[in-house]
Amino acid sequence: MDQTGRGCTELSSEAVYDVLRSLEDVNILIHRSPDGDCVGGGYAVYYILKALGIRSRVCCADPIPAMFDEITQEVTFEDFEPKMRISVDVADTKLFGNLPEDDLNAEIVLCIDHHISNTHYAKQLFWDPNSSAACEVLFWMMQDNAIPITREIARCLYVGIATDTGCFQFSNAGADTFAAVSAIKRAYPDLPYARLNRELFILKSEGRIRLDTRLMQNIRLSDDGKVALIYLPDSWMTELKVSADEVDGVANLPMQIIGVEIGITCKQQPDGSFRVSMRGGEHADVSAVCRQFGGGGHVKASGCSFHTGDPETVCRQLMEAAEASLKA
Repeated sequence: MDQTGRGCTELSSEAVYDVLRSLEDVNILIHRSPDGDCVGGGYAVYYILKALGIRSRVCCADPIPAMFDEITQEVTFEDFEPKMRISVDVADTKLFGNLPEDDLNAEIVLCIDHHISNTHYAKQLFWDPNSSAACEVLFWMMQDNAIPITREIARCLYVGIATDTGCFQFSNAGADTFAAVSAIKRAYPDLPYARLNRELFILKSEGRIRLDTRLMQNIRLSDDGKVALIYLPDSWMTELKVSADEVDGVANLPMQIIGVEIGITCKQQPDGSFRVSMRGGEHADVSAVCRQFGGGGHVKASGCSFHTGDPETVCRQLMEAAEASLKA
C-alpha cells in the first residue's frame, strides 16, 4: 500500500455517500486491538451498506472484545469474495495488524477517519480531525445526506463516541459531539445507555481489579510528578487470568494521579514486543512524543510500538521522551 499520500483525494460529506453507494462486495477493515470507535464505526458502515443492498463484512486482525457483543452478535455476515476494501478509524496501514495478505495488499478505496495523524494511504479519504471519533464523523455524514439512523446504527455510533471520549470526559468531546449524542438519544431514548456505560467503563473482572492494584503499586513517576508510567509484563496477564480484551482501559490509570500531565502504559506482547499507549493532560501533546517512535494518534491520546529492546530500556526511553516534551 502507498503510505505517502500521493493520489489520495479528500472527499466532502456528500461525495463520500456517492462513493459508498458505488461500492460492491466490501471488506470493512478496522484496526488491531479493536476499541469501541472502530467496532461501532465499522458496524455502522455495514448497516449503511446493507440498506443500500451492498454486501459487506467487518474484518479485524484481533478478536473483538466481548464488551461489544451487543453490537456484533446480532450480525451474521454473508459469504462472498471481496471486490473492494475500505477502512474505518485507521490512521495508518501499520495499524491493521496481521490481516490476510489479500486485504493487506489490496487498494483501500476509501478511508473514514478522524485522526490528525492519518497518512492518506487510501485512494479517497473522508475525515475530520476535529471530531471526537470516527463515529461522530459518520453521524454528521448521515445527517448531511439524510441517511436514516436506525436503532442498530444509533447504538453503534453511541458506543463509538462514548468510548473515544472516555464517556465524555476527554477534551475531544466538543459541542458537535454533544449535539450528535443528543440527537441519538432523542431519536432512541429507550436504548440502554446507562447499562452500556456501566459495561464499557465500570465493570471489571476480579483478575482485572487485581491487575490494576499491582500496576499502581509499581508505577514509575518522574521527579516532578508530571510523567507516570506503568509497565505490564505479559506474564501478569497469564498469572491473573486476564484476557487481552480486558486491558483496553488500563491506559487511563496513570492519569488518575493528581499532577500527571503524561500517562504512559507499556504492555509487553506475547512475542516480546511492546505496545505503548499515551494519554495527555492540558499541557501535553502525546502525539508528538509517539511520533518519535514511529507512532502517532491524537494530541491527548496516542500510541506506538517497540519490536526490539528490553523492558527497562524501552520504559526509560519513553519516560525521557515524555519529560523532554514537557520542557520544550
